[in-house]
Amino acid sequence: MFIKSLRILNTVTKTIMREISFHKGANLIVDTEASNRHNKVGKTTFLKLIDVLMGAQNKEGIYQDHDTNTAAIALQDLINKKRIAVEMTLVQKFEPPYGKVVELRVDLFPRGHYYINNEQLTIRKYQKRLNSLLFGIDNNTPTFRQLINSFVRVSLRGDNNTFLRNLTQTNSATYRCVYNFLFNISDPLLDKKLSQLTTELNHAKESLKEYKRVNTVDDIEQQRQILSALENSYERTKAQTDNILNPNEYQNNKDKIALVRNEYTKLTDQLSELNYRIEQIQSVLKDAETEKKRQANLDLSRKFFNEVCSKIPDINKTFEDMVRFNNKLCDNKISYFKDIESDLLKEKAILETKRQTLLARNNRYLSLIGKENIDEYEQLSDSLMQLKQRIGKCEEIIDTLNRYTDNLTFLQKNIDNYSTGGSERKEESGIYQVRMNSFNKYFTPFAQRINEESPFLVYSPDTGKFPVSISALSGSSTGTRKSLIAAYDLAYQQFAIANQIHAPRFVVHDVVENVEGDDLRTIISIANDIDAQYIVAVLKEKLDSSHISRTEQKKLTILQLSDDDKLFEGKTVSDAEASNKDTPMLFDFE
Repeated sequence: MFIKSLRILNTVTKTIMREISFHKGANLIVDTEASNRHNKVGKTTFLKLIDVLMGAQNKEGIYQDHDTNTAAIALQDLINKKRIAVEMTLVQKFEPPYGKVVELRVDLFPRGHYYINNEQLTIRKYQKRLNSLLFGIDNNTPTFRQLINSFVRVSLRGDNNTFLRNLTQTNSATYRCVYNFLFNISDPLLDKKLSQLTTELNHAKESLKEYKRVNTVDDIEQQRQILSALENSYERTKAQTDNILNPNEYQNNKDKIALVRNEYTKLTDQLSELNYRIEQIQSVLKDAETEKKRQANLDLSRKFFNEVCSKIPDINKTFEDMVRFNNKLCDNKISYFKDIESDLLKEKAILETKRQTLLARNNRYLSLIGKENIDEYEQLSDSLMQLKQRIGKCEEIIDTLNRYTDNLTFLQKNIDNYSTGGSERKEESGIYQVRMNSFNKYFTPFAQRINEESPFLVYSPDTGKFPVSISALSGSSTGTRKSLIAAYDLAYQQFAIANQIHAPRFVVHDVVENVEGDDLRTIISIANDIDAQYIVAVLKEKLDSSHISRTEQKKLTILQLSDDDKLFEGKTVSDAEASNKDTPMLFDFE
C-alpha cells in the first residue's frame, strides 16, 4: 500500500491543522531558505508522526528527547490542550480507482486511542491489523513492528544509523524470521518455530552452565571417573570391614552389641575415675606421712614460740604442748585419708567384678568383634555410609548431565531440521541464492550509480549467524552508510515489486544531509523511477548543493517548514475546505 495523505487534527475544534498529500517517487520534507534554525522546525518530528501511525508505542517521543531526558514543553502543552490526533490515508493504488483504502488515526494526547477505519483498537490489535494490511500476515509472525523497521527508518529515541540490525533486544533467530519473510525465502511459521527452538536451546545451555557452577562440575567424563574412584574406594573399605567380622552376623546382633558395649564403656569410665581418685588420695597420704617423719628444727621453733609468748603474757601452754598438738593433727589426717582409700579400693573391686561378669555373660556377642576393633569397625562403617552418599550424588549428577546432553542434542537436531536446507525445508534448499541474485540485480547497480561502490547482499543459512550481510564495500563514512541505506531500500522496493511480495510501497528516511550532493541527486532520481514512495527529510541548502532545479524541488516537496511555520503551527484547514479535497472514498476494512 501507498501513503495518500496525512492530517494533523485539532479534535477540540474538529479542524484540520495541517494536511499533507503524498505522491509516488521522492517526497521531500524541507525547511525554507529563510529559516534560521534548519534542524529545529519539525522535519524529523513529521517522520516520527508516520512512525506513530505505524504503531510505534512511544508517542511521547514526538515532544520528548529520551537521550537528554528533556521535553519540548510548549509542544507537549499544545498537544494536550488541543487534544491533537494524526490521521493517515493508505491506498492500494495511487491513481483512481484506489482499490482498498484504509484510514488510520492515532490520538497523540495521553490515554488517546488507535483507530482503523473509525474502529477503536488496542495498540496490539492495531499493530496486528496493520500486519495484515501491509504485509498480508494474519498470524502475526513476524510481528508488524519487527517488519516495519525496514521501511520506516525513524527512531523515536533520536537519529538512528542502524541498518540491517534495526531491532532492539532481539536475537539472530528473530532477524532470520524477518529477513526470510522479506526475501520470501521460507515460511514464517517455520522461522518462528526455529526462533523458539533457538531460544529454548540457549536457555538449556544457560541452565546447564548454572547447574555445573552450583555443583562444581566440569563435564560428564570427569564425573564418570570420580564415580569409578568412589566405587573402588567403597569396595576396599567394605573388604576391610569384612575382615573384622561377619557383617551379616554383626548386623543381626548390632543392638545387643551396642547395649553391652555401652555398659562396658560405662563401667570402664567409672573405674578410670576411681583409679584417679585413689591416686590422688595416696599422694596426699604420702605427703602427710612425710611431714610427720620430717625432723623439725625444734630449737628455732622454741625460740620463735618464746618471742611470741613474751608479747602475749596470757598464753598458758608450753612449747611441748604445741608439738604434741601438731603431731595429733598429722595422725588424724593420715587416719582420715586411709579410711577414704579403703572405701575407694572396695568400690573399685566391686566395679571390676561387675565388668568381668558382664564380659563373661556376653562373650557370644563380644566375640563377634574384638573390643580393640570396635572403634575401627565403626569408623569404617561411617566411611562406607559417606561413600554411599557420594556415589549416589555422583550418579545423580551423571544422570542429570546425560539428560541435559540428550535435550541439547534433541534441540540442535530440530534446529538443523528447521534451518534452511533441513528436512523440514527440503523444498527451500538453494532458494536463498535465487532471492539474493534477484535482489542484488537491483542493489549493486543502484549503489554503483549513487557512489560508485559495488556491494552485494549475502545470505547465511547458518542459524548460528546473523542472516544477512553486505560484502565488497569500499568505504564506511557516515555519508556512505546513508547512501548505502538508500540504495538498499530502493532496491528492495524494486525486488518486492518484481517478486510480487506483499509489502509497503513506501520508505521513510530520517535526515540525509551527510550524503554528498551528487549522491543525493542520484538517489532522488532513482526514487522517481520506481513504483514506490521515498519519503525523506532534507535541508533546503542540501537540495541546492545537489544541483536539483527549483522547479524539481517544488514538484517533489510535500512539506516545507520554517521558524514561522512549524509543523504544529500551520494554517488551519476548515472542515469545509477539507471536504473539497480530492479524498478517496472510504471502504470498510472488514
